[in-house]
Amino acid sequence: MKLRLLIVFTLIVSCSAADTNEEVVVDTTQQTTTTTIAESDATTTTEAVISYEFDIERMSPLTGKEIPPELWLNRPKRVVAFKIDNNINARPQSGLQEADSVFEILVEGGMTRFLAFFLDNTSKYLGPIRSARPTDPTVVRPYDGTLVVSGATAGLIPAIIDLGVPVLEEVNAPAMFRIGSRKAPHNLYADTELVRDVIDSKGYKFLQPGPQPLYPFGFDQNNWSTGANKITIQYSDFTTVIWKMDGDRYSRFIIDAYSSEKDAVAHNFISQDGNYTDILSTETIVVIQGALYKDKATTLPSILTVGIGDLYIFNNGKYVQGTWRRTDISESFEFFDVNQNPIEVPPSSQWIHVVPNEGQIVWSNS
Repeated sequence: MKLRLLIVFTLIVSCSAADTNEEVVVDTTQQTTTTTIAESDATTTTEAVISYEFDIERMSPLTGKEIPPELWLNRPKRVVAFKIDNNINARPQSGLQEADSVFEILVEGGMTRFLAFFLDNTSKYLGPIRSARPTDPTVVRPYDGTLVVSGATAGLIPAIIDLGVPVLEEVNAPAMFRIGSRKAPHNLYADTELVRDVIDSKGYKFLQPGPQPLYPFGFDQNNWSTGANKITIQYSDFTTVIWKMDGDRYSRFIIDAYSSEKDAVAHNFISQDGNYTDILSTETIVVIQGALYKDKATTLPSILTVGIGDLYIFNNGKYVQGTWRRTDISESFEFFDVNQNPIEVPPSSQWIHVVPNEGQIVWSNS
């Protein structure tokens, strides 16, 4: 990674929505934003920005971070995306905390499921693994990833393969295995590296030396604002996700119809031995919104991820709004702020929410 210091001048408003603890609400049904900015004198400050250049051989395309030599010496490797359940009977999940990055996507009934992306990281106990959905190949395709699922609605897997995304369904132990402590279909787990060996044995093509980044990474956050220690993302009347700052990371909480109370509960994960549980967390949260539609072949709800849509990015209590763009599912996402300047996402762990336009995003300092 090549680093050099640049001096940039930014105009800072000394009192903002963050300072007054005003809650910023974005209801994308109405397409309006409300916030309060107190009047005060503007002051000029100077900030040092470290320039960033992605090194395809020594950096992770899924986090933007430089990886240790013992990892990049094992390159090239393929991206493997596992479809992970989010039903109440699937919680607490295992292995999500070990993924390089995680996509969370709306499915039927207002629920969500995850796509756990693995490239350099590994998990010996990942699951529960569930079936594919039509939006999955549209976010896996740019990185020449292989989609790992338990199955799919009739006709969907051939359609995914036609889009250029190889699919691996359930295989025998030890690569994938059913656990006895949960009932089917919420009991299929995997060892990510043994699954990778199975995929490699099938001779699926993959990018060399590796895929391009998820989206543009970098250290210039001068177009970001403060005031995002708590983020609430409502997918539907059924599912709401809340992220709260804890140190330099966001911890995850959930509210859904499975909750005994309508209060947020910590979203934990569990280890294979069942003795260790902790809360899921991430450093960066990306919210990509798109049009909700029914897939013609399966009638399953899907979200459009090609074209242009609203974008919200959060990191370390700061945020930026803008738009995402891409013209084909084979392309990575491009991000621009409200002034059409490119957005750089801090190299860090990434949790990407794919949310319908009808959803709501709220953030504040409390």
